[in-house]
Order: sequence, then structure tokens, then C-alpha cells
Amino acid sequence: MSFTASIFIPQKPKGFNLTRSEKLCWYSLGVLVLYSLPMLFIENYFDYRFPQWAYYPALLIFLLNFSSYFIRITEFENLNGHFDGTILFKEDFLILNESEYKYSELENLVICGNSFSGEKTKNYRYGPMYGNGIENLISFTHDGFKVEKYFQLNSERHLNELQATLIHIITCEKIPYRREYLNFINEEHRSFMLFELFIGKLIKEKRIEFQDGIRLIGLKPKEAEDFKTRHSLK
Repeated sequence: MSFTASIFIPQKPKGFNLTRSEKLCWYSLGVLVLYSLPMLFIENYFDYRFPQWAYYPALLIFLLNFSSYFIRITEFENLNGHFDGTILFKEDFLILNESEYKYSELENLVICGNSFSGEKTKNYRYGPMYGNGIENLISFTHDGFKVEKYFQLNSERHLNELQATLIHIITCEKIPYRREYLNFINEEHRSFMLFELFIGKLIKEKRIEFQDGIRLIGLKPKEAEDFKTRHSLK
């Protein structure tokens, strides 16, 4: 078992490094407001009417703003940082830039891995359509020192490989079991047979409540009864 990903080092706040479509959208909107407001003010309060041609630049600016909606369709978010080193999950230990950490020695472990390059963003009207998969995080304490790293998943397949690796590590208890570690597995990956078998084992050993276990897997009442029969649970 082995999984590798690139470590990402954030540098710039997202809001201070706009993409091409964001610049076009916001700058043109600002220019449109600065150009149009004085004209509207003069017409309303000084009873003066500008000639029709005076509004043509405003129309052009509006068209530039509208074009940003098409540019964003194929646009990725800016990285706002750089890549430096790798993270590697092995059978019994984790490697961060050639430093080894045994799973059994990790404390306060947090792994968030549900973002991948090419995934659609939540920008429905403006801004880039796709993300870079750099919002994944691993954080833990080792020998009293806190370690925190972001890493990139470069495709949906890469995300699936990470989830399969986490399921293996958790269900084989390479990491000493803790209830919160089950949350590292994304909901869409909890139907894996290996994960279901582990939940059945935890329920049998009374390390997790039955209702909590079936909720984690996302079973409906009828499916929960089948689960109970399959795993010989009382």
C-alpha cells in the first residue's frame, strides 16, 4: 500500500490574487459605476440630457463585464502558493519531505481529503469554474510538535486512491482506533465493503453504537436490518 501527493504551501490570500475573469468582472463593474453615476446625477438634479452617443462607452463596458461569464467557464482558480515536497502514506508510517512518522505515534490527527483538481467550485455566477485540489489538509502532533500540511489531489481518481488508503489504514488499525477517525472517510466512500465490515466489527466489540454505525454507512431501516443479519448482530 502506498499513496503519494504533492505538498502545497499557501502564500497569498485568495481575495488578493484575482483571476482574469474576476478582474474583468469587478474592474469593469467599478468603471461602469464611476462612469454612469455622475451622468445619472446630472440628469436627475440639473435637468440636463446627455446625447445618446455618451452612453455607448457604458454599453461597451457592460459587454466587457458580460464576457467574464464566458471566460470563467474554462478557468481554474489561482494557486496562490507553490508546491514543495511530497506526502507519502506507507503501510505503517507517514513520510513528509523524508521525515517519517509512525501512525501509532500520531496525536490529534486530522485528515481532510475531499478536494481535487478539476472539481467545480461554488462560483455559480462569477469567478473561476474549477478548483486546483489544494484544500486538502493533514494535521497532527508528534513528540509535542504540531505538524500541518496542505496537499494536492490532482484528479477525482487521486481522491479515490486517498480514500482507499485511509480506509485500509483505519480498518487495519494501523492508526489506533478513535471514533473521530471514521469521519476521515467521505460519505460516498463509506459503502466500501472493507469499511462496512469494520463498522460491523466495531459494533460487535461494542466500540461503537449500532445506530451510529449504520448512520455512518448511510443505511435505511430495511438496509439496517439486512446489515444486522449479514454481520450476525443481535
